[in-house]
Amino acid sequence: MIAILLAASAAAAWAIGMTVAKPGVRAMDLVSYTMLRWALVSILALAYVWGTGRWAVPSPSAVLLAMGAGVLDCTFGGFFYLKAMERTAAHRVIILSSSAPLWGVIGSVVFLEEPFLWTTLGAAALVVTGAVFLTERRQASGPRPWVGAVFALFTGLLWGFAETVPTKLALQQGMTAEMLLLVFAASGGAGMLLLAPLLRRRIPRRVTPRGYLLVALSAVAGAFLGWLLWLNALGLAPASVLSPIRGSTLLFALMYSVVFLRERPTRRVLIGVAFVAAGVFLVSWTY
Repeated sequence: MIAILLAASAAAAWAIGMTVAKPGVRAMDLVSYTMLRWALVSILALAYVWGTGRWAVPSPSAVLLAMGAGVLDCTFGGFFYLKAMERTAAHRVIILSSSAPLWGVIGSVVFLEEPFLWTTLGAAALVVTGAVFLTERRQASGPRPWVGAVFALFTGLLWGFAETVPTKLALQQGMTAEMLLLVFAASGGAGMLLLAPLLRRRIPRRVTPRGYLLVALSAVAGAFLGWLLWLNALGLAPASVLSPIRGSTLLFALMYSVVFLRERPTRRVLIGVAFVAAGVFLVSWTY
């Protein structure tokens, strides 16, 4: 029960970061946003590890797993998520990227050898069907609006895998949740720093005072707190059990986008929500 509460709390915290990203990319370019966000999370994680004294680094392989998770989730997942936010409405991006629990369960079954159920395939079909409804062209912004939906769905795949497989393996090898978060965040920020020279050719630097405030909110509430809760939950229960609970991020983030961003989902979007939510909850119910 404690693990489930921790996972649900992590979902609520992550939803803050997901929602803040929309005004965030309006106030700051996505390269600066990503680097500053994970730099701040790294500082917070370092202070937390220093204060708790939980420096356990059991093996080089555990460090590599944490680094890989950080690059996949923070660098590439964050990049595609923000690119999707630039192209389409926040609620549509949030819904598709919230398919992460499905990919997390599949990753747990394939790589962690946790039990497989055929309903997972049914859930995958529901998520893909929902994705079709969520590629609504009339209200999307920019050329090729369907690209935003593809970016969001790919983000969900990256997040779902990174949040379960490499992180669970690192914890199983004895790395503490606090140390894992430090390596994870630092690797994600470093990954974007390495990509910055290439990305700057098409994404010029653009920052505003409001952007700094949004980055701080996203880093503290959406990333640091969310990941700390999630990693502690992951140390208490199987990844395939907790991953579907992460799907509640969809409900929290959708609520935030309606209340704070004043977005109004259309009937077509609501149908897409129903399909994606059905896929997530099908996995939750069967696992």
